[in-house]
Amino acid sequence: MSVAVRAGDLVFIGGLTAVDLDGNELHHDDAAAQIRTIYEQMGRVLAAHGGTAAEVVSETIYYSCSGEEYTKRLFPHRKAFYQNCDGPSVAGVQVAGFISPAIQVEVTCVAYIPLHGSDNLIDHASPL
Repeated sequence: MSVAVRAGDLVFIGGLTAVDLDGNELHHDDAAAQIRTIYEQMGRVLAAHGGTAAEVVSETIYYSCSGEEYTKRLFPHRKAFYQNCDGPSVAGVQVAGFISPAIQVEVTCVAYIPLHGSDNLIDHASPL
């Protein structure tokens, strides 16, 4: 399973949750800490593909906390991640739950990161 897939100049990053490098869930009771961890992961994945937050063009944030918590505690971490750019289009989707009760936030996004002449059009390898 890949965290990100490159298709031409687009990098699709899917299903980021707050986990460590061994896949252990982190911050079980803190959605804000989870989204902060997710953005740290996203930064590493983007860098592995030669990009930064500025290249993200679309993002979906799935959350199981209240809308108020999303606005007050989660969204500031998003603003911090995209602080040096306009930030992408975003959809926030409140969900009833995730596959694990420890997960409170999941983020997917698409980044436009030109290949600059590379012949490798599809790449499934992306570290967290």
